[in-house]
Amino acid sequence: MDELELLKKDWKKQEDVLPKLSYKEIYKMILKKSSSIVRWIFIISILEFLLWASLDVLFRLNGMYTAEVEKVDMGSYSLIASIVSYGILLYFITRFYINYKKIKVTDSAKVLMENIIKTRRTVKRYIWVNISFFALAMIATMSYALIFTETFQNSSAENQLPVWLIVVVTLLVTSAFIGVIALFYRVIYGIFTRRLKRNYGELKKLEI
Repeated sequence: MDELELLKKDWKKQEDVLPKLSYKEIYKMILKKSSSIVRWIFIISILEFLLWASLDVLFRLNGMYTAEVEKVDMGSYSLIASIVSYGILLYFITRFYINYKKIKVTDSAKVLMENIIKTRRTVKRYIWVNISFFALAMIATMSYALIFTETFQNSSAENQLPVWLIVVVTLLVTSAFIGVIALFYRVIYGIFTRRLKRNYGELKKLEI
């Protein structure tokens, strides 16, 4: 008996010992994993919202922060930016919750695949919208301060701080902060989206 036949016999013995999973059982396993992943995305988005809200409240309770905002006449702008930021976060938290509920009650592989794709798209949009909003908010803040506030106009007139230096430093700080946020999103949310992609691949094989 050659080596190939021996390997075939050994494999046959293993097949008899190993439990054979049906299509339905495999689907349920993938559904459970996908549902758990989307639930964690939802939980992390809530924790992120609470983190930013807590930091905002702490800054606003800080007398120094309030004084600086009033000093550059940006009280209304700061409030509007916070409302828009919270609105964005609440919208995506709602979307994550809806995606979680949809995946949890899915009863077919095809629909589950579609919901996984939608969830991954929602996560990607969430990341890009957050990063874009932060970048635009920083640019708008810098522009408003340079054009409309007396503080920067007086400092420019008195040659305390050159305008170009303020612009360069603000852009560098903004770029660095965006890089940190992008890395955070890539690491945290990237783990979950990659797992969803893997589940999608398993479902695709199941459907073939």
